[in-house]
Amino acid sequence: MKDQVALLLLLSGLGLQAQNSLYIPPVLTGTTIGLTVDEGTHEFYPGMPAPTIGYNGDLLGPTLFLAAGSQVQFTVQNDLADTTTVHWHGLHVAPQNDGGPHSAILPGGTWSPSFTIMDKAGTYWYHPHPHGKTMEQVLKGAAGMIIVGDAEEAMLPLPRTYGVDDIPLVLQFKGIDAQGQLIMNDEVDNEVLVNGSILPDAELPAQVVRLRLLNGSSMRTFRLGTTAGVPMQMIASDAGLLDAPLSLNRLDLSPGERAEVLLDLSGMNGTSFQLMSYGNELPQGVMGGPPGMMLPAAPVDNTTLTLLNVNVIAPTPDAVTIVPSQLTTNVAWDEADASQTINLSLMSLPMMGNNWFINSLKYDMMRIDETVQLGSTVVWNISNNSMMAHPIHIHGGHFYILEKDGAPPPPQEAGRKDVVLVEAMRTAKVIMKYEDFSDPVVPYMYHCHILSHEDDGMMGQFLVEDGTNGMSEQEEGGLVVFPNPVEAGELTIASQAGSIRFVRILDPLGKVVRERNPNAAGPVQLDLEGFSPGPYLVQITGADGGQVARPILIQ
Repeated sequence: MKDQVALLLLLSGLGLQAQNSLYIPPVLTGTTIGLTVDEGTHEFYPGMPAPTIGYNGDLLGPTLFLAAGSQVQFTVQNDLADTTTVHWHGLHVAPQNDGGPHSAILPGGTWSPSFTIMDKAGTYWYHPHPHGKTMEQVLKGAAGMIIVGDAEEAMLPLPRTYGVDDIPLVLQFKGIDAQGQLIMNDEVDNEVLVNGSILPDAELPAQVVRLRLLNGSSMRTFRLGTTAGVPMQMIASDAGLLDAPLSLNRLDLSPGERAEVLLDLSGMNGTSFQLMSYGNELPQGVMGGPPGMMLPAAPVDNTTLTLLNVNVIAPTPDAVTIVPSQLTTNVAWDEADASQTINLSLMSLPMMGNNWFINSLKYDMMRIDETVQLGSTVVWNISNNSMMAHPIHIHGGHFYILEKDGAPPPPQEAGRKDVVLVEAMRTAKVIMKYEDFSDPVVPYMYHCHILSHEDDGMMGQFLVEDGTNGMSEQEEGGLVVFPNPVEAGELTIASQAGSIRFVRILDPLGKVVRERNPNAAGPVQLDLEGFSPGPYLVQITGADGGQVARPILIQ
C-alpha cells in the first residue's frame, strides 16, 4: 500500500491534463476518511458543462485504500439538496454501517460510521442507496472504488503501483444528449465512459499490468475483450482472489460486479490496442445485447464498442513480468450445513413498463421480508421468471454460487461473490453465512442491481437476529404500543414484563425523529404532535439492553 500512497500527489492532479487521457482518481487512505457528496459540473462533450454529483469533487470519487483488520472512522457530509446514503458495496459490515436506505443522510447532514475492515483483499466500491433515488444519483456520477489489501495478497508477485501498473477502471454506460447533458433514462444509453471520460487514452508499461474493473452502470452488462490477442488472466472476482489465474478472451460484468485481470504486455513496447465491449456477443435477455421482448433498443446495444485506447510504453524499473500460478484457496460453505433456505422469485408484469417484483411484492421499508439467525448458513434459491436477466446483489458480505440453472458455476464465478447475474427464465443458488453481525431493527437489503428496477421496488430486506440477546419472547408478547394507527396526539408504550430503558421513533428514511430515555417500568407516552402522516418505526430498548421494534402508522 505504501507504493500507492507515495504516488498520490503525483497522480491526483495529472488525470485531466489532456482531455482524452485516462483520469486516475486520487487516493484516500488511513484510519480516518472524510467524504463530501455534492453537486458539480463535468464536460462529457468539450465546451458543454453538465450538472453532476461526486464525492470530494465534481464526478465519481477518490479510491479508498483500506487495510484488512484496521478500524476506520468515516465522516460523510451531504452537501446535496436531497437525501442520500453511502453503501459500501461488498464490504462485510454491520447493518447500521451498511449504508442502505435506512441510513439516510439528510441535506446538510453528516453520517459517521466506524467499522473494522473484515474483507479479503479485493476491489469493492461505494455509491448512493436511497430508495427511489439511487439511479438518479449514480447516473449523475456518485460512485467510487474501494481497494482492500491484506497480508496474503501482499505476498504475491502482483502489480500494485496504483495508476502505473495497477489501474482502476470504472466502466459506465450513460445517455448524453446533444447539449452534453446527462439523460436520466438509461434505456437510451448512447455513450460509454471509463473513469468519467469517453474513449480515453492510457499509457501502460510493457510488463504485467493489473486492471481493476467495475461495472458501475445502471443497467447494462459489458462483455470485455482486447484487440491485441492478449488473453486476460482473471485473478479476482467481486470479493477477492480466485484460486488460480483464469485465462479468458471474454469477461462478462453485469451492473455492480467487479473483476481483476492481468495483461502480460511484455515485449509490446511501442504497440497499441483497445479494450473493447462486445455487446453483439451477449445472449438474448442480457441488457446491452440483442433487444427483444421488454428490452429497449439503445444505441449502445448489440454492438462492438471501443472503451479504452492503450499505448504500450517502456517497462518500469521494478516491472512485474510473471503471472503467479496460485493465488489463494476458496472454500465454499457446505450446503448440507445450511439451516435455512430463502426462495426469491423475480417477476415482472408484461407491457407495464418498469414494474418489477420479488416474490410478488414491491419493496416496503416498513416490512421485513426475511429473518435469519446469527450463526446460520443460508441457501438463497433465485428463480428468474422474467424475460430479462437480473444481477442480484445481497448485502451483508460475500456468497458463493453453488449452481446456475442446476449446473456448477463457470470458473470465473467460482470465487467470492456478492452479485450474481440470473439470466432470463433461469435459476441460481448461492450460499452465505451470517456469523458476525445482527440487529433487531436495521435490515440488510437484497435487490436487482439494475437501478431502475431497484428504485421501482425490486428489492427486499432481511434481519439477522441474535437469539441469545434481546427481549425474551415473553417480554415481546407483553409489549403494547397503542393506539395504532394513531392520530396526532400521544402514543403509549407499555411493557408487562420489564422496564423500558429507551425509546426512539424513526421516519421512513431511518432518521430518528423523537426519542425518550424513561428508564421506567410504567407506561411511556410520546407526543406525536406535528408529525407528518405515514409509516414510522418505534424502537424500544428493554432493561436488559435487548431491542424490539414495532411499526406504527400516523394518520
